[in-house]
Amino acid sequence: MLRTLFLIIPFLFAATHAMAEELPPLPNGPLILTSATPAMQSSEFWIRRLPDPDAVIKTPEQIANFNEFVRNLVKENVDIFRLDLTRPGRQITSQLELEFNTLRNRKLFGTDDKYIQKNFFDETIKPLVQIDKVPGTIRMRWGAAVRATSVRALPTMVKMLEDRGDVEFDQLQFTLIKLWTPVGIFHQSSDGQWFYVQAPYVRGWVRARDIAVFPSRPELKKYASSGRYLVVTGEGVNVWKDSQMTTLLQRPSMGTVIPRAPVPSQGGLSSDSGSYLVWIPYRKKDGTAGVAKAYISRKSDVRTSFLPYTQANVIRQAFKLLGRRYGWGGQYNGRDCSGFVQDVFLGFGFAFPRDSKQQGWIGIQLGFFEPFEDAAAKAKILNSARPALTLLRMPKHQMIYLGRIEQQYYVIHSTWAERTGYDPKKDEKNRINQVVVSDLNLNGDSYIGSLFDRIISMNEVE
Repeated sequence: MLRTLFLIIPFLFAATHAMAEELPPLPNGPLILTSATPAMQSSEFWIRRLPDPDAVIKTPEQIANFNEFVRNLVKENVDIFRLDLTRPGRQITSQLELEFNTLRNRKLFGTDDKYIQKNFFDETIKPLVQIDKVPGTIRMRWGAAVRATSVRALPTMVKMLEDRGDVEFDQLQFTLIKLWTPVGIFHQSSDGQWFYVQAPYVRGWVRARDIAVFPSRPELKKYASSGRYLVVTGEGVNVWKDSQMTTLLQRPSMGTVIPRAPVPSQGGLSSDSGSYLVWIPYRKKDGTAGVAKAYISRKSDVRTSFLPYTQANVIRQAFKLLGRRYGWGGQYNGRDCSGFVQDVFLGFGFAFPRDSKQQGWIGIQLGFFEPFEDAAAKAKILNSARPALTLLRMPKHQMIYLGRIEQQYYVIHSTWAERTGYDPKKDEKNRINQVVVSDLNLNGDSYIGSLFDRIISMNEVE
């Protein structure tokens, strides 16, 4: 659920917007919705229902081939280490113009509920984008994220909203990229505070302070494509500055891949037997990259290889996020629907697209439907669909199928709200704002219709 398309702006403008934002409290979770029961909030409940839950669906080599297929299918998914070393500037100029003009021409609101004036785009944003400064031939630079950071449609952290008060849905927010994500750098803002980059599944503006620039692509690849790594398989993991684990550096999220550093030995024994030694990138004062050693407890939910791709493991990964916060484009340290799906499958080595529509293109297509139609065809497919491997898509929403119990079909998904009324002007709703288990009747007593009614595609990651 994504895609819409920093600058140093006057302090008063930024402060006014920041002070105006007050988010409502999150519901306590995990919420038990529709016909779901407390027992269904456990991964093992669903795993026990499967005939062979530990059967390996794809080998690592097959997953690598799958990722190559995805790159050929989805233009936003790229291998950073195959990008050309130079690029015609007009390609980037055209993209910058498109993104700027698209947003300038929309009617958007700030967090103060006031309409964002066109002169803000013309006088503040456009000089930062400096489209006229893109060279005829771009010589690529290469960097890595030193922490999880937002990818934005424009170089600003000012929120722009489609509707007044809709503060949780910033139309400039594309997504988050994770620690150690490699990027190719095309361009930078006039104040040097933002880079326009290509990441593995998204292109946009990121804060320069969050990107360490490496001297060459091979030097970046030595770390970012290291054969020795840890993959975060829990909801998140603590990275410590010291082996005594007293100073916390950061907490990268599920799916983050962190290169391991060589462990010094003393008398043939590891000197850090209680922890993994890893490399963490940092940005020096001049913007160039440094790497420092850090520590992750061996008791953490991490692995030295990707998880075997089985139905049981997919379900366990998904349920580790049960009750975790919804966050449009990864805001508020949360996950939106497609971010949730992407993080679940990252632990197996899959390079999924970030957009829900594109996630619906991958794998084996089981069916395409019109909203509010084809009920019998949907039910027939769901009756034989493989739980955990099957993705169900609605317009702007993505779900992982868990299975059928009696006459109900169940999913796990990250969702923001349940509509509860039939008047679209009132738009009555209950905020869910987290990862939940629900049946496909959710929203059925409302003007938008149930999840089942609005399914438009089903595909299997096989």
